Amino acid sequence: MAYIDNLAYSLFAISFAGFLLLYTMALMYLTYRKGQKNYAEHLRGASLPLGLLGAYLVVMGLWGQFSWPLPGSYNILFYDPFISFGIVMASFALAARFGGRLDYAGFLGLLFGVMVIIYGIKGYGIGLTSVPAALLAMYFFYGLAGILSYPVSLVVVTLPGLHKNLWKGWHVILILFFFVLLAASLLAGYTASSAISAHLLSAP
Repeated sequence: MAYIDNLAYSLFAISFAGFLLLYTMALMYLTYRKGQKNYAEHLRGASLPLGLLGAYLVVMGLWGQFSWPLPGSYNILFYDPFISFGIVMASFALAARFGGRLDYAGFLGLLFGVMVIIYGIKGYGIGLTSVPAALLAMYFFYGLAGILSYPVSLVVVTLPGLHKNLWKGWHVILILFFFVLLAASLLAGYTASSAISAHLLSAP
């Protein structure tokens, strides 16, 4: 089968999804700090693009697993996490759009986050990709972001019942999630940018 490379674009999609979540999270937090109660509108507004990105990742991940376009076990290493990330994005988007509890999607993110870290460790251990350290870092930060998405979703679920400022521990979790997701998104964008030239030259 011909090598059809959509890897760089998929990495960009993951990176953009991360930046969109960061943008949404920042707007929600600023709205809440101003004492306004319409912070959830930002989450609903982000649900459509997040859902589209999640659907794209699921579809392309399944396509990659069925068509096996990458060399050897790269298909497993890359497309399994793509599908997982897409499912989590779609779950968050649907919950936000239809008023569901975000903590269920957050718990799913936690489970997939642990899985992604394991994939990164195994991929690094057997030396897959020409930059195994970058792969390990990207998988670790995205996995950690997935793990932290559970407590972050609990914060969002808890906000409507709060009449005072957030507990300091919640602030720490939100800040940690923000910078972990920022690092993961930057790494995905950098990896995608680095791959463009080589992948264009290897097109069928």
